[in-house]
Amino acid sequence: MPVRISRRAVVGGLGALGSLSVFGPGFAQALSQANAQASAQASAQASAQGSQENGLCLTMIYGPKAKFESDRYRDKHLPLLRRLYGDSLERVEMRHAPHPGKDVPPAPIVATVNLWIRDLKTFGTITQQSGAEIVADLAKVTSDKPWVQYDQTVVALGDARGAVRLGSDCMTYFYPNGENARWDAKLYAEGYVPQLVEAYGKDTFSRIEVCKGTAAQGGGKPGFAGAMNLYVHDMQAYLRGGMAAMKLMPEAMKATDIRPVVAGLIVRAAG
Repeated sequence: MPVRISRRAVVGGLGALGSLSVFGPGFAQALSQANAQASAQASAQASAQGSQENGLCLTMIYGPKAKFESDRYRDKHLPLLRRLYGDSLERVEMRHAPHPGKDVPPAPIVATVNLWIRDLKTFGTITQQSGAEIVADLAKVTSDKPWVQYDQTVVALGDARGAVRLGSDCMTYFYPNGENARWDAKLYAEGYVPQLVEAYGKDTFSRIEVCKGTAAQGGGKPGFAGAMNLYVHDMQAYLRGGMAAMKLMPEAMKATDIRPVVAGLIVRAAG
């Protein structure tokens, strides 16, 4: 399905998520405080989008030196998450960089995991009950510590999230959140993204999703101000469109002064 721009597809956020953390102290209290507002806004966002997709996402990002067993994540860890969390999660997706080789340089991001949350309250309760089991199993996938944060979806275009298939190429633009960094989600979504689609052509991508970082693990400033996932339908068209996209740098700079970290990832686990 080609990507088409629609005003209704540029979705609103979930509001300030305060001091949400993943497994740390204060998690249950933070969830209780945030749940009512987040749930109401998530429902409004899904309605405006015309789908059952949810805007709240727990994101884990593994840096260039991380060791991450993607096969074990797919075969063991993802089924564990689905069994424990059930319908409180809409979708889990893990994307991994190709292994470096003669023609493949080391990736700036080795892997990233997204957990799109359908029911924040239930998700929090299960995390409190089963956090030790989840952490113990994840240690068999990787011993490295990721950046962990909560994100909100601000753009969702093209195919449904659940239609993304294993093996799909995803070019992700990560925007590190330095001191005094500027990343304007509204300008990025309404100004830059539509022009990017036009530059590459509407058939180049099957889906585009842009997320805004809202809270770090343990609260405070997220490590990444935002990220854009470009699920590539036609890689040759993506490569051809590179020069046209480069000419949009002035438009991108209206929304952000952050130089993105670009990683070519492959969807290795999803469900």
